[in-house]
Amino acid sequence: MTKTKTNPIAGLVIGGLMIIPVFFASLSARATDADAIDEIIVSATGIPTPAAQIGASVDIITAEDMEALQISLLQDALATVASVSVYQSGGPGSTSNVFLRGMTGKYSGVYIDGVQINDPASQQAAWAYLPTHGLERVEVLRGTQGVLYGSEAIGGAISMFTAVGGVADGLADVQADVQVGSFGTQTIELTGKGAVEGLAYGFALRQSESDGLSAANETNGNTEDDGYESLSARGRLVFDLSDKLSIDLAMRSISSEVDTDGGFSVPSDDVDNYIDFDAVGGRLSLIYQADYGRHEVAHGRSEDVSSSYLNGATTTRGERETTSYRGIFSVSEAVELLVGLEQENETYDTSSDVFETQNEAAILLMQFSDTHGLSSSFAVRRDDNDGFGTFDTYRLAMKKIYGSFGVRGSYGTGFRAPSLYEMFSTGAYCVAGVCGAEDLEPEESRGYDFGVIFAPSDNLTLEVARFDITVSDFITYSETVPTDPNDACLGQNSYPGFVATTCGKYRQTLGESESSGYEVRFDYQANARLFVAANYTKLDATKEDGRRDIRRPEDTLNVAVTYAASDALRFGVQLRVVQNVIDTNFAASPYVDVALDDYHLVTLRASYRLSDTSRFYARIENALDDDYETALGYGTAGRAVYLGTSYSF
Repeated sequence: MTKTKTNPIAGLVIGGLMIIPVFFASLSARATDADAIDEIIVSATGIPTPAAQIGASVDIITAEDMEALQISLLQDALATVASVSVYQSGGPGSTSNVFLRGMTGKYSGVYIDGVQINDPASQQAAWAYLPTHGLERVEVLRGTQGVLYGSEAIGGAISMFTAVGGVADGLADVQADVQVGSFGTQTIELTGKGAVEGLAYGFALRQSESDGLSAANETNGNTEDDGYESLSARGRLVFDLSDKLSIDLAMRSISSEVDTDGGFSVPSDDVDNYIDFDAVGGRLSLIYQADYGRHEVAHGRSEDVSSSYLNGATTTRGERETTSYRGIFSVSEAVELLVGLEQENETYDTSSDVFETQNEAAILLMQFSDTHGLSSSFAVRRDDNDGFGTFDTYRLAMKKIYGSFGVRGSYGTGFRAPSLYEMFSTGAYCVAGVCGAEDLEPEESRGYDFGVIFAPSDNLTLEVARFDITVSDFITYSETVPTDPNDACLGQNSYPGFVATTCGKYRQTLGESESSGYEVRFDYQANARLFVAANYTKLDATKEDGRRDIRRPEDTLNVAVTYAASDALRFGVQLRVVQNVIDTNFAASPYVDVALDDYHLVTLRASYRLSDTSRFYARIENALDDDYETALGYGTAGRAVYLGTSYSF
């Protein structure tokens, strides 16, 4: 029996985008503020550039945005952006993944203050452990960005920047936040920034714990709560040695533990399963601002240690060490050049074996802008990988503004070397106990992005974009029949009532996988008090055999409305609609893909500023108490209430 699904989102978006401006136009006069200063973006070209000149697809999430939306985790902030989707295998701290334009997290380079935080072993970022407190902004660059960011940026790049300085010399701006709420959640945050005698600094501390909810879906009879606790610290110092020479030091640390549930085919309660995760990283940069350009030499190091206590203890350690040079040169008023050199070493330590890889790269980027609304950039990159040889990639981006109308576009190529985990990992569920495949070759990609922008006033912006990313030689983890009929992995994959005939193994696929679709983005400042933002994504993500990719929604709608009732009191509502998602049912033989239920998540929020130094806020997440899954068999939170207060001093 086939279930026919309706798709009201497309109609809602088209109709809504036509009605909303007309409706709000009837409200009182628009804001009288002076024209907003164009935001400066660093991630798109490596050269600080006004947003109006960026041809690539980029979103900026500011500290003010995150405070207004009461967001404290990166994955929640990213979920508000067009073409970004998230799934999570349970409650707070559980394994999660973020897809940029349908590309899984190992295809997104993630950076905090220039420190790449993708796990050096798996190339995944630890999404569930990345808080946003103390950040000045998050830049989300979507599409093929391998030219600037290397192997892990086929799907995009995410750059976060800690706020530093910004107050009078010798003074500090410090804020303490305390939040409590459903599931026994308790969070304390302390952030600060300031400047003194040529030294600008910023820091952020966060401690959070929760009784959690069952990682295995409670509707399947699971009752055990899986708790979570985490402690994170981040800091940044910028010291001016002279008018032209400065030092920039960034550091971060995370330590966390989360309870999990077992079961390969059907997750179920397991009181003994948990994961410890610890990460540290830092980057030291020496910056020289010459009359003709800017030079930066940097050295960074990061380490991720993950210990899984699932049917025994397994510990993996990944280390990354990077040395780089970036030079920015002003050739003329219209032309700037970026020259970059990088050396990166990655290590994967399984406690019994150590595996290493090294990559060197050279980058050249030219950026052009004129006074007639035309801007463009062209970049080339050469990577020399000690295991896979030399790869050349490039990217072209352009943007043209015609008054209130604009067009932009980009095209780029990229490659992704297999992760050390994909090549050398082991596991009882895998063929002969070996999950990795040493004969894997790099994946290669190409992608384009084309957008049309309409901004008839400073208060209204509408953008429609088309995108496509194609990956060849795709690496996947899939079912494989062992050559030995008595392979121990078959017993590990079997359970009462089911006898396994296959085990897991990484392999290279034939053909091409593709992720394509459309984005619609809408921002409207109705007046000084009312702001509306919305985006809709239509995604078609397919594997190399033409079948749909799992856990990627075909249709996603985000709407956020913020209303300032007074200078002190603010209200907001968010709506997230997700439709047409499939996942794999591993309990079936053979495995089959099944449809997950569509869901509608509504968040209500309010904040009240008691004084210049104190604020009270509250929110209700999943206010409609929708019962849903983002991953088959794993639980999600029902209606939840959170209360918080912040105090500045």
